[in-house]
Amino acid sequence: MKIGEIEVVLNHGLLVIGSGEDPEFDLLVDSPPVSDQRHVMVATRAQIAPVRVGVWRGTSPVAPRPVFTGRLLLATGYLTFRESSEQPFFAWPAVSSGSSTLVSVGTDAWDAATDVTVVIDPSRESWPDLRSREGFVASSAEVSSIAQIDRVLDEHNYPEERLVAALRILSTASSEDVSAARIRYGVESVKEWMKWLHPAISANSFGGVPEIIEDTVTGTKSVEAGARAVMMSISTAIGITIDELVLAHR
Repeated sequence: MKIGEIEVVLNHGLLVIGSGEDPEFDLLVDSPPVSDQRHVMVATRAQIAPVRVGVWRGTSPVAPRPVFTGRLLLATGYLTFRESSEQPFFAWPAVSSGSSTLVSVGTDAWDAATDVTVVIDPSRESWPDLRSREGFVASSAEVSSIAQIDRVLDEHNYPEERLVAALRILSTASSEDVSAARIRYGVESVKEWMKWLHPAISANSFGGVPEIIEDTVTGTKSVEAGARAVMMSISTAIGITIDELVLAHR
């Protein structure tokens, strides 16, 4: 189950996850990832754009880079998120006061993460196995319901494959007479997801993209050609190549 999602700009790029009190390690000296009995700290991008933190309980998508799995002792029972010595910006009642809970943390990059996946009490099941391109393609090929588009777009590794899968889902929904409002939601989900591929992408970068997606959804373009055309449109708008656009997320 997905508990929530937070977008936050971190001044120093240091995300501390765990109990509400100060950790035993030095927040400004010790290099992340680092942990103690109550906390784990990971490195994220700083200042230039928000960091997205997804919070799950039980099952979740598998993050590209597992950073930490272990039990954290929570003095108040709340799992908190904060930066360095700042006050927590998120708190979730995970267990009773003074108890511990198993927590796993994964990121999309080791040293400047843009997406962080936090799972409370993770189970052994996950959807899908994202640690290989083949694993993702095989898993996403089995997904056809538009209700699953958010899960396909939950992370950013293998962005071209994710975009192809999302456009295929939208095309299938169109052929099955899913409501126009639901398809519009899917298109907006794709656009929001793409904003996270590069810090230079903004709302002004999407000129022509809705038309490309519409041509793809209605069958004028194949999903592969449509995905490539969308990538080309975005990369041209911000003055980089497609390879530069997706390089950090391969």
